[in-house]
Amino acid sequence: EGSYQGATGASECTDADPGHFATTGATQQTPCAKGSYAATPGLSKCERCEPGTTSGVGSSACSECAAGTYAANPGQGQCVPCPYPLSSERGAVICSFCQKDFYLLQSADPIEIFSSPTDYCKPCPPNAECSDDTTLATLGVPAGYWRASPSSAVLTECGDFGGDGEAGKQRCAGSEAEASGRRRMEEASSSDEYCASGFTGPECQLCAAENHYLVDGDECKECAPRGAAAAIIAGIVFALCAACGLVAWAYSKTEWRKKRYIGRLLRFADRTVYIYVAIGLTAKTKVLFGFYQISTVLSSTYSARLPDKYTGWTDKLANVVSIDWSGFFLPEQCLGYDLRLVVSALS
Repeated sequence: EGSYQGATGASECTDADPGHFATTGATQQTPCAKGSYAATPGLSKCERCEPGTTSGVGSSACSECAAGTYAANPGQGQCVPCPYPLSSERGAVICSFCQKDFYLLQSADPIEIFSSPTDYCKPCPPNAECSDDTTLATLGVPAGYWRASPSSAVLTECGDFGGDGEAGKQRCAGSEAEASGRRRMEEASSSDEYCASGFTGPECQLCAAENHYLVDGDECKECAPRGAAAAIIAGIVFALCAACGLVAWAYSKTEWRKKRYIGRLLRFADRTVYIYVAIGLTAKTKVLFGFYQISTVLSSTYSARLPDKYTGWTDKLANVVSIDWSGFFLPEQCLGYDLRLVVSALS
């Protein structure tokens, strides 16, 4: 076995070459079929290639299947392309991950993924980067973009927040910051792995350091003392009270109505008050204010809404009234939560 008699009457038999075999009484060697091999001379049969490999006719060794193909069974004569949109590594026995421009939505048994590839492999989200074997957790996030967590497929473009066109990229480093971000998350859970060092929060718009706030979209500066903001608020309140007192005092001066300049203003004020009282504007103002209060809470309380032609002006007024005036005195990051509530209530 393993040799053959090359010519009639030959005194010696010849061993079969690698990649061939010879049975007892053979007069010539036979090449191994596809999917099998003979590694050494003088073999009487060829061995089947292992799963994940294949061979051509007359092979002395098996070669691994190329990336993107697989061989599930031993002795396969060729590797089979992966079903769309799956791919594989070299020497694969099954296709178990998504090809480029797709990502694996959730982990599962490779057999399940192979049997239902389109249920698990989804198109790469807008602005994301998906190479071979990308999962939802490993989506490539380019610089200038941010996502809420590794389980989110929504990428948000980072705003400039007062800076130039590159400010968003400076704060949001994307996947470049992922490795260092994971180290930071181990140290401080509030950090965001897609933010550059020193930034955190949605769109990386918050400064990681305490008592600092964002300036020019990509720089953190230390907050001014809160006492300064308190002094500004106290000064504004005092100025408003003083102004109201001065106006009331001037209005009470009957003799000033004959003066050239201020008299005109006082006489105009008299006419305004007269008209206000004559047409009963106090009652009308109360009715209008009551309507405003009802229309602004109707949708949140009763899940109902009046037609836009009635509520258009109330929505605009609500946007003005609901401004967080605390930001005019100190940046939001410089005010503690309790102090912001107090300032917002006073404003």
